[in-house]
Amino acid sequence: MFTFTVHPEGEEPFTVVAEWRDVVTWEKTSQGKRCFQDLQERLRAEDLNKLAWIAARRQGLFNGSLAEFDKTVNLDFKFDEEEPDPTQPAR
Repeated sequence: MFTFTVHPEGEEPFTVVAEWRDVVTWEKTSQGKRCFQDLQERLRAEDLNKLAWIAARRQGLFNGSLAEFDKTVNLDFKFDEEEPDPTQPAR
């Protein structure tokens, strides 16, 4: 869904992929009513950091708090869109 390259301060970068279960966790733990559609339409850096942190913790790649993650990493990210439909539209 989302592929992040995480650049921790003073360490080698690593790649983490946020899957559907990470998005669900993000929705459940975000203040206010945040939903997947918000990630697609009203993308905020704060949301991306939290989503990358959730995925990195789940995968055992980062053990610190969200506050530590926010202060010590930079992110590059890509939203992995679905492949285009290979069928041709009717004429």
